[in-house]
Amino acid sequence: MAPLQADDASGGQAKGPAAPEDYAMAAEEVAPGVYAVMTPARDLPSRENLGWNANMAFVVTDDGVLVFDTGSSETMGVALREAIREVTDQPVRWIVNSHSHGDHWLGNHAFVDDEPEIMAGSAAAERMQAEADGWIENFNEMTEGATGKTTPAFPDRMVDEREVLDLAGTEVVVMPSGGAHSPGDLMVWLPEQRVLLAGDVVYSDRAPSVWDGDVAQWIDLLDDLIALEPEVVVPGHGRLEGAETLTRLQRYLTILWDGIAEGVERGLADFETVPLVREHMGDLIEAYPGFEEKIERSVATTYPDVEAAIF
Repeated sequence: MAPLQADDASGGQAKGPAAPEDYAMAAEEVAPGVYAVMTPARDLPSRENLGWNANMAFVVTDDGVLVFDTGSSETMGVALREAIREVTDQPVRWIVNSHSHGDHWLGNHAFVDDEPEIMAGSAAAERMQAEADGWIENFNEMTEGATGKTTPAFPDRMVDEREVLDLAGTEVVVMPSGGAHSPGDLMVWLPEQRVLLAGDVVYSDRAPSVWDGDVAQWIDLLDDLIALEPEVVVPGHGRLEGAETLTRLQRYLTILWDGIAEGVERGLADFETVPLVREHMGDLIEAYPGFEEKIERSVATTYPDVEAAIF
C-alpha cells in the first residue's frame, strides 16, 4: 500500500505537513521478534511518498525494543512508533542509526520519552550534528512541506568497532561497514534469526547511491556479508530478499568499478566512461530501477578512486 495523502477542501491533495496516520506503515515479522517496516517507494523523497523512501526495522526483546533507523522526519518517527505499538508495549530502549543521511535518522525524536540509547558511527554522528538543518530543509523542499517540523535527536553512543550486545538474551551484532556506503555506516546482524539489517549498504530493487562511499571497500564488505549466509536481508531501499541480493549487488558494484577501470586505462574521461559501464551492466540494469538517473554521478564520483588505485 502506498503512503496516504489527505485531501484539501477543494478535492486536491493537501500541501501542508503530513500527519502520522498519513503513513501506511505496517510491521512485517520476518523472523521471530524481528520486524521490517517497508516503504513502497522506489524514488527520492517527494510529495507523493511524503518523504518516506527508506526502510526501517525493529527487534523486540524481553527487555525492550531495538529500532533500526527512524525515517526522514519526526512525524514519520511517530508513525513508526505507532506501528511498533501495534506489536508490543515494550519501550524503545535502543536505536541504531545506520548512517548520516537524513532519511534514516530524523525520526529519532519521536522516541525521546522512552530515553533510548542512540547508536551511530562517530563519523556519521559528526555529520548529523553538522547537517541536520540542511536535511530537514531539503526534505521539506522535496516533499512540498510534507515532512514538516523536526527536532533532531542525536546519537549518544559511538560504535566504531564490531560490538556484540546481549539484549535480555537476544544476541545483536552491531557492525561498521568501513565507510562502504558512507562514513560511519552501521549494520545489525541477528545471528540466531539469521537476519541482516543492512541500511544503505544494501539496495535491492533500486539503483544504489555510491557518491558518498568507498566502492572498493563496499565490494570487499559484501564478501563478509555473503559469508554470514543471511536468510533475510532488510535493505535500506528496496524489497526484502535473501542472500541473493548481496551477490547481485556485489556484481553491480564490481561491474561499475571494472568498467571505470577500463575507461581509465583507455584514457577516457569520466563522462566518456559512462556508456562503457552501461554496456557492461547489460541485463543487470533491469534489476536496479533508477539506474539511468544515477549512473553519471556514480561514474563521476567513483572515477577518482579507480584512477588512484590504478596509478
